[in-house]
Amino acid sequence: MTVDWRKLTRDAGLMVRGEAIELRLAGGRKHVVHVDDRSGGQLRLWSVVAKAGLVREVSQANIRAWTRNRVTELVGFKLEQSGRLVGEAWVPLAGLTHAEWEFYVRSVALACDRFEYVLTGQDVE
Repeated sequence: MTVDWRKLTRDAGLMVRGEAIELRLAGGRKHVVHVDDRSGGQLRLWSVVAKAGLVREVSQANIRAWTRNRVTELVGFKLEQSGRLVGEAWVPLAGLTHAEWEFYVRSVALACDRFEYVLTGQDVE
């Protein structure tokens, strides 16, 4: 099944930036959500919470990500091999509307932005 995520994004009133979506959040914050369309039947939305350098400065970042995953349902967090911390959600394509797409994109952006702020107190990503 093929879905044009760029069209869904524009129809939802969001800004496409290359292979990603840039969202403006409250308080002047912003966050970029990347789209991976290599998996058939679903899209992977992901966003960087903190780069490896910042993650190394955070005490028990892996445990904090695991703890956060215990209380979230839509967005999961993981440490990649590179050391950066990312949040991700998988979006099924069957029947996907632009309103549902916007919900997923905003959910990933907000969850990652909140976790970034909790860990670093900054708006880096």
